[in-house]
Amino acid sequence: MFYVKRVKKQDELQKIFALRYQVYCLEKMFLDAKDYPEGVESDDYDESAIHLGAFASGDNIVGSLRLVRSTTMHFPIFDHCKVSQLPKGANSLEFAEISRLIISKKKRAMIRPPKQTIPPSIGAVRSDFTDFGISDLLMELFRVMFTYSKQRGIKYWLAAMEPSLMRLLQYHHFNFRQVGPATDYYGQVIPCIASLEEIEEQFSQQNREFFLEFAKHMTDPRIGIHEETMWPPKEFR
Repeated sequence: MFYVKRVKKQDELQKIFALRYQVYCLEKMFLDAKDYPEGVESDDYDESAIHLGAFASGDNIVGSLRLVRSTTMHFPIFDHCKVSQLPKGANSLEFAEISRLIISKKKRAMIRPPKQTIPPSIGAVRSDFTDFGISDLLMELFRVMFTYSKQRGIKYWLAAMEPSLMRLLQYHHFNFRQVGPATDYYGQVIPCIASLEEIEEQFSQQNREFFLEFAKHMTDPRIGIHEETMWPPKEFR
C-alpha cells in the first residue's frame, strides 16, 4: 500500500532529492554522481515546483514527480527539446511541466518478479512501468497532480516523455500529443503536451469511476490553495 501527498517539509524534500540521486546518478547514470557529493539531486527548477511524493509504510518514499511552474515560459523542456504547436493565447501561468518522474527500484522489485513478461495489451512499455501495480502508483500520482493543477488554473501539462510511458498514459486516458521531434534527453524522449480539459472530458466518457475519484479528490478539504506559498511571485505583472 502507498499514499501520495504534496511534499513541502525540508526533511521530506530531501528524501525526494535522495531518491532522484539514486535513480538519475547511480542506477541510470544520466547525471554524474561526482557533481552531487551530498547524495541528493536538485536544480533551480525545484524552487518553483509542486513536489509530490508516494510513500509506503513507515514513510518510505517509493516514487515522486514535480510540477514545474514559471512566470516566463521557462521550463526544463525548452532547455533540451525543440517545441512547437503550443496553444495560442495561453499564458505561462496556464502551463506546468511534469518532470523528474521516478519510481524506486525497491518498489519495482517488490511488485514485479525479474522475469515477468510485459502485458501484451500495453506493448513495449518501459520496464519501470510494466506492472499494473506500478500503473496504480503512477495513476495516483497523476490524480493528485491533476487536482493541484486544476486548483491553480493550470490548463496544460508539458513533458519530455519516453515513448513507452506516453503510450501507457494514453492507455489510461491521459492523452499526451507530440509537439516536437524526439531527442536524446536522459534517453530518447518526445516533447509532448496534454490539455487538462480534454483529460477530464475523456475520463468522464471512458472511465466514469476514475472520473468520480477525480471529483472526490477535488473537494478534499486537506488539499487546497490555502497551503500554497505566494504564487505567482509578488513582482510578477
